[in-house]
Amino acid sequence: MTFQNVVAVNNGARSQQFPFPDRLNKLVDDYILDSHNVATATEGSQTLLDCRNNVTKKVFRKFRQAKYRWIHNGMLFKVDKDRMRYNGRRILFLKVRPSDSGSYMCQIEYEPFLVKTVAVFALLVFPENPPPKVVHYGRKFCLQCNSAAIGHVYFYTKRNWMIDDIYYAFDQGIPAKSINEDCIDFATTTMSGDWTCVTTQEYTQKQWSTAFYRIKVTSKPPVVGNLWLFISDNVILMVILILGVVLFFVSLLVAKLKRKQKTAVVGPPPETAPLVNSENKI
Repeated sequence: MTFQNVVAVNNGARSQQFPFPDRLNKLVDDYILDSHNVATATEGSQTLLDCRNNVTKKVFRKFRQAKYRWIHNGMLFKVDKDRMRYNGRRILFLKVRPSDSGSYMCQIEYEPFLVKTVAVFALLVFPENPPPKVVHYGRKFCLQCNSAAIGHVYFYTKRNWMIDDIYYAFDQGIPAKSINEDCIDFATTTMSGDWTCVTTQEYTQKQWSTAFYRIKVTSKPPVVGNLWLFISDNVILMVILILGVVLFFVSLLVAKLKRKQKTAVVGPPPETAPLVNSENKI
């Protein structure tokens, strides 16, 4: 990735923002591609994410005014001072929470508004007593993996949801760089269990885990329950259907009334006088 020189003029003083050197850029990219930064932790434990390495040291030697910044699940990382220690290059979680799970991008702002990603981390925090996400049988449900950062940095990566560490939920993996939620259109009782989002790079088989859910699918309802489930899941369709039926009967009623009004205005047909045979006259 090559940046062009950006020249800024301020009160007649000329200052220049330097591009990221090609050789250093290659060192950083090679380090990222070769690295595999993954961490798992249980809720309440201590965990460290450290961005400093030999490559980042060279970046700071080149750009003395550079500074670190972190991106968590696509958003600028916010420090919780009550349970974190942060000095720019590293994040120390004194007590991790499930909400800390996801992907982390360590970046260096080497010039104002110019940044370079120097490391990518995946953190998965297992809750002590995970509250189940209850899903009604037959309903659609969606889960968020937060793998987009990994997918953008590492090519040929796809994600999938592993259920109870036994089998995957989707036949085909989903592109890891997608920011969308992953949805199951029809929940069944066999889907109950612990779901872990796993991103895999095809040719290296490196894996990153970034999300965990405990799913509980309710039992299959009886026929009446299925009917109510269909109605509740298709409210708009049912409203349109009901309106169509009502309009049909209203149109029949209107047509019948119009026929009655027409008959009343015209009146009954006149009576025809009986024919008299001339031979019977006296």
